[in-house]
Amino acid sequence: MIFVTVGTAHFDPLIIEMDRLVGDGTITEPVIAQIGRGSYIPKHIRYFRFIRSLEAAYKKADIIVSTGGAGTTMECVKRGLRLVVVENKSLMEGHQAQLIGEMARRGHLIWCKEVSSIATCIEEARTHSFTPFVSDPPRIHEMIKDLISNTYVIDR
Repeated sequence: MIFVTVGTAHFDPLIIEMDRLVGDGTITEPVIAQIGRGSYIPKHIRYFRFIRSLEAAYKKADIIVSTGGAGTTMECVKRGLRLVVVENKSLMEGHQAQLIGEMARRGHLIWCKEVSSIATCIEEARTHSFTPFVSDPPRIHEMIKDLISNTYVIDR
């Protein structure tokens, strides 16, 4: 099963393309989409707008397709899920590109840069070897220590 999520926003171009791919038989497995505030109503895939938790969908899905929201991206990457991300460029000056780019560079997800390439990206995700996510070690205590040390010197 492929689970598509657009988070709390909307991204009709992705939902339209996934619906088209299922309708024309390019994608033959079940697809369920969380369409958020989108105005397009899918004809060939099951959908819902919002749900309290995506936990059940994450557990059942073989592949997750998302729009690059930080919450969904980090949740899927930390769980080691097969994640394909299509940046929703209509949101806030392309702020998602930094996170998606870094996570793709580290091998945690596949960055699908064009909605028209989503079928190819999904196929790639089926055999791709994703790099497990490991958090960077905490550094805040060192930063506070440096700040206090520098402040002390400045106050003399």
